[in-house]
Amino acid sequence: MVRSTGLGTLAGGILVCMILFSCRSKEKVFPVGEFIPESERFWEVVPREAVMERIGINFEFTEGPAWHPKGFLVFSDIPANTIYRWTERNFISYRDSSNNSNGLLFMAGGDLLCCEHGSRSISRFSPEGKLTTLVDSYMGKRLNSPNDLCRSSTGIIYFTDPPWGLEGLNEDPEKELPYNGVFCWDGNRVTLIDSTLSWPNGIALSPDERNLYVANMEILNENGEERYDVFWMRYTLGADGEVEARKVFYRATDTTLPGGPDGLKVDRNGNLFVTGPGGILVIDSTGTHLGTISVPIPATNLAFGPRERTIYVTARSTVYRIKME
Repeated sequence: MVRSTGLGTLAGGILVCMILFSCRSKEKVFPVGEFIPESERFWEVVPREAVMERIGINFEFTEGPAWHPKGFLVFSDIPANTIYRWTERNFISYRDSSNNSNGLLFMAGGDLLCCEHGSRSISRFSPEGKLTTLVDSYMGKRLNSPNDLCRSSTGIIYFTDPPWGLEGLNEDPEKELPYNGVFCWDGNRVTLIDSTLSWPNGIALSPDERNLYVANMEILNENGEERYDVFWMRYTLGADGEVEARKVFYRATDTTLPGGPDGLKVDRNGNLFVTGPGGILVIDSTGTHLGTISVPIPATNLAFGPRERTIYVTARSTVYRIKME
């Protein structure tokens, strides 16, 4: 597989460097996107000097970026059935035959947790290439297609389970669960957190792990026309990780803009970066929309790089990098 970067120019265009399994990038930056503040507080979270650039193009549908502590990015290309690795210079295959993985998360020892559409499970992929299935069912019924996940400091894995990986979605004959749930797994037992959301997607914990955030979309039929209700839930967690309270944290005001509620991350100060209508919405811990990072192609997910000085964004066929300094 050959991939090309969006860095470097030749005759005023993009220099496409065709190298087996990779493409080398140049140092020169060609900014894309736009940073749109709703208030001056936006610039306290996203510096005015921030720049977005393309680092990869011509993928099929990218998702699930995750940063390895040793200094490289991985992300899923769902239809390509591949997890790619980027080392600041090259794109190479990190895991072939990935079972159409979606959300990814590295553990401290280098094992990669993978939400797999193809196997309808969450797996653990070791640096040596060993694959272990962790979760694939609830109450004796197969999961739909785990989509995204996060992990607490005590090892609890929280994940969403919409039917995006099933060919017939909610009407697929292979669908066994009667809902699209939000779950947690403590290493022994799977617990249902919420069965009321129609399309749960991105998921993340607050820095103190007292709050769990989940992206969701409801499709409403009004006078014969579909309308989208896009919102993010906040679940208050107890000391044992159990849900004590839940509420709608933030609701998108204009769902006609390109993009939807997909991946999300929370920074060290509790600010949310959520993919949604219009790009990446930056929302503080009180639910105030501070501003939006407009992405040329609707974003699917994002991940912080070292010390949160970089944000990596997957956007369907393209991967972007936002330099925060």
